[in-house]
Amino acid sequence: MKRCSSIFMFFLIFIFLIPVVSYAGNKKPRNIMLVFDIKDYNNETKKTINFFFNKTLRQNDQLIIMTPANKLYSFSRKTLSSSRDKISKKIKNLLKKDTSVSLSDYRTIFLQMIDTVKEIGSGEPRNVKNLLVSYENNRKELVMLRKINEGLLLKFADIFKRSKKITGDTKNYIFLFFQKELRPIPDRNTMNKLRDNMDVAFKAAEIFLNDNSLLKMDIKKIISEFNKGGVNFNFIYINPKIHKSREYQLVENSGDIYDAMSRIAKGTHGITETTSTPQILFKEFNKK
Repeated sequence: MKRCSSIFMFFLIFIFLIPVVSYAGNKKPRNIMLVFDIKDYNNETKKTINFFFNKTLRQNDQLIIMTPANKLYSFSRKTLSSSRDKISKKIKNLLKKDTSVSLSDYRTIFLQMIDTVKEIGSGEPRNVKNLLVSYENNRKELVMLRKINEGLLLKFADIFKRSKKITGDTKNYIFLFFQKELRPIPDRNTMNKLRDNMDVAFKAAEIFLNDNSLLKMDIKKIISEFNKGGVNFNFIYINPKIHKSREYQLVENSGDIYDAMSRIAKGTHGITETTSTPQILFKEFNKK
């Protein structure tokens, strides 16, 4: 709660105190927020930032960045117009640094899940029921690492609603970059053995095979609040590199996020893209 409150005040100060300048033509001022919930900073991320600064960002835009470490950075119209190249480089460095912090926590939990899966698949595992409980707890921990939740999105909506009263015609855009989560499950032979073990068959199927949504979010409320604030929400679902192994399978662990964010994007007339090249989102956005 304290983190959300600090973010809320930050945006109030940033959006409300910077004066809005009127521009001729249809190039209205825009508030653009880029939110990154990614585990891997790679060359495609770098290309995306370059494309955004070269092809999407306008002179009369204000920019807000939220990194994977939950850190916020703001750039006024004046700053962006005077030192765009410098800011682009700064943002790429910040994303690279903060993504490594986010990756560290994710990797720790992911490796614990791999160890659990490997032990279940070994010839003489420890108590399988306890291992299943451990795995289930790790799934919950992965969800807790996510930066996006209902409270945060509603704070963003509230801020833009307040901003709309002051800035009038200023357009508001949120771009969420979320990297698809993967999780390991036992190989097929081990899954077949678990299915034949009546003591754990149901629990194993529930934990490993069911895509149980752990995300609690009032989608209709968020869409309604975003629309009141004139927010256009856009969502990019980034496919990660997959490292295959004979000891386990990898399955998607963030279908709940995809479902929720794509519905919010649709409800606010935004764009949803699934790709390994995130810059495609801005290419589609520029066509609108």
